Amino acid sequence: VAWALVALLAAATGVVQAGSVRATGNPHMEEDTCAAEPCKCPAMMLNPFAAVSKPLATQEDTLIKIVKKSIMGFEVFIYHFKQPQRISELQLPFKILPMHTLDMEGVVDLKVPPHQSTDSWFPGYQWSILVCTKCQRSTHLGWRFESVTNPSEQFYALIVSYDDEEQTNTLAVGDAEKMGVAAEISIGTPAPGWMVAMVLAMAEVSTKASPVA
Repeated sequence: VAWALVALLAAATGVVQAGSVRATGNPHMEEDTCAAEPCKCPAMMLNPFAAVSKPLATQEDTLIKIVKKSIMGFEVFIYHFKQPQRISELQLPFKILPMHTLDMEGVVDLKVPPHQSTDSWFPGYQWSILVCTKCQRSTHLGWRFESVTNPSEQFYALIVSYDDEEQTNTLAVGDAEKMGVAAEISIGTPAPGWMVAMVLAMAEVSTKASPVA
């Protein structure tokens, strides 16, 4: 039923053909030309079978569109959002892939104040920030979304990127959502300085709290 609803949405809004998809790190951060090899965080090993397949309720004023992709022949859905102006004046755009499970080895879950976390792309869920610390440079992987009413209900949202091919068959329907098809997906984005500082602060607190051998 969920896939049928998505198919109907695609038929009503048009199809955009897309090309290769890659994990490139934070698209809004300057490239670090001194960085070594790209991050190989376990959480970045994408398992399409763990992707959330049912349509999710979204925040109306921040959703840009939804795009259908193909990973190893398995269709997934990429949500295009922008940050709400009430949280960030820049209103930066992100492409995210919701996942049921994620390998959390080396990943730090950064909590944010409730007045921010409950202003969510997915209503009814509060968010926290996922940063991988296994890399030479900390990588912002995405977010964890936890139900406000049932903390045991959660999912993850990985930042992904991809290259669009020339648009081949788009049916313009005002500002309605559009869906497309793509091949490969890349995950993660370099963590900004303030995020790295939070990770280091958490590590310092944890070290001080650990008993001395």
